Amino acid sequence: MYQRRYLKVNGESLRRPVALVGFPGIADVGRIAVETLIRVLKAKRMCDLFSKDLPPRVLVQNGISEIPRASIHLYRAAPDEPHDLLILTADYQPSTSAGVYEFADFIAGEYSALGVKELFALAAYEQSYEDYFNSYPAPPRIYVSASSEEMLGRLSASGNVVVLKEGSIVGANGVIPSWASTLYSIDGACLLGETLGVIKTDYRAAKAVLEKAASIIGITADFDEMDSEISKVTQLIEWARQEISQKKEPSKDDSSPSDLYIG
Repeated sequence: MYQRRYLKVNGESLRRPVALVGFPGIADVGRIAVETLIRVLKAKRMCDLFSKDLPPRVLVQNGISEIPRASIHLYRAAPDEPHDLLILTADYQPSTSAGVYEFADFIAGEYSALGVKELFALAAYEQSYEDYFNSYPAPPRIYVSASSEEMLGRLSASGNVVVLKEGSIVGANGVIPSWASTLYSIDGACLLGETLGVIKTDYRAAKAVLEKAASIIGITADFDEMDSEISKVTQLIEWARQEISQKKEPSKDDSSPSDLYIG
């Protein structure tokens, strides 16, 4: 792991710091959520992290190329807020299992040294169409898992939360909080916003996850800047619902195959 540091931070100067993690993944929910949080809170870039396990490519924007990186941003809490925040995101997830675990250990070690006691990973829970539309247009449900009964109790006590009974959370968004809990005694949790596979950038789920995390941690912030993108997501969801509805209708001519496809 290689580093470029912009701020020297002493853990003793932080107020009960809490960590948030959001990597690219299903519908980009985690990354959208934490990048919005960084922007809204005007969090300061603390350091960039570079790994040989990130994909071997450069990112080009307006002719300028950059190596893929992960970044930690620091938000120092307002006087009426209980926690400073250390917010991590990246251009990509590590490419291999070994890379994910190496990255998780490095991040958990850094957070532990700074006095972090709680870590929340924000990501997505991909639903089937049937399960998704059973609750839509209600706000996306938040599926949660945690490293302790106490943390799980806190999460499940809040509204619109479903405890994840079984399954697996793949990649850095799942591994980092569990690694931090297992080896560094940092209480970890995953907050997963439900989404559909047809949605590539789900701002609707990202806002739901972000608002839930903010309420749990005690952050005061307005995320309405996401609403214009959410309207586009809603249009796509409505299209999918209409396609599914038409697909279920009996054909007027049973000899003609349907030309509708959901994928």
